[in-house]
Amino acid sequence: MAENKLYEKIIEKGKAEAKAIVTAGEAKAGQIAEEILSAARAEADKIISEAKLRADDRIKTKTIEFEQQARHKLLKAKKELIERVISAAAAKLKELPDEKFVELTVKMLKRESLAGDEIVKVSADEFARYKRLFCSGKEKEGLHDLDKLNDLLGPGLGLRLSSEAVDIDGGFILVGRDYDIDLSYEAILSALKESREPEIAKLLFRTEG
Repeated sequence: MAENKLYEKIIEKGKAEAKAIVTAGEAKAGQIAEEILSAARAEADKIISEAKLRADDRIKTKTIEFEQQARHKLLKAKKELIERVISAAAAKLKELPDEKFVELTVKMLKRESLAGDEIVKVSADEFARYKRLFCSGKEKEGLHDLDKLNDLLGPGLGLRLSSEAVDIDGGFILVGRDYDIDLSYEAILSALKESREPEIAKLLFRTEG
């Protein structure tokens, strides 16, 4: 009888210890599970954060790339418009009435340091106009005396007009003993564009700045 009670106590104690072990194990398992979940969440957050940073960097890089492309296209468009304006200006110069044409030619020549015996060469299209406005008809060896033009420029000048045409679109080439001067409209307007392009752009694109 006494032995049975002893066995019962041992069994009860074993059950209690087993229950305590199970309870502790469950608590530990729960703690480990929470730690694993917490670590997993942290890793997931890290992955998401890094992915977002990479995405932000890609967006930033693409934005800069698109902005650069846009600026390049805008600059190209502006330059093309300036070129069209210059071409239009050259066309307008060719359409000047005789009085303005003479005035422009004299002004262009007075800006140069002339030796006085230079040869003027023009395009085939404009030869007749130069001859009509600036020559009285004297010709020698394919060179026409620009006596009317010389009178307008001042004493001591003997410029002559060559019958040999040059490939230019308006204006003329001044051929001297030591060097030639390109006074074609294209050359003059190109030089003007190079030296005053910011001013031209400012006039064309007033809405900026």
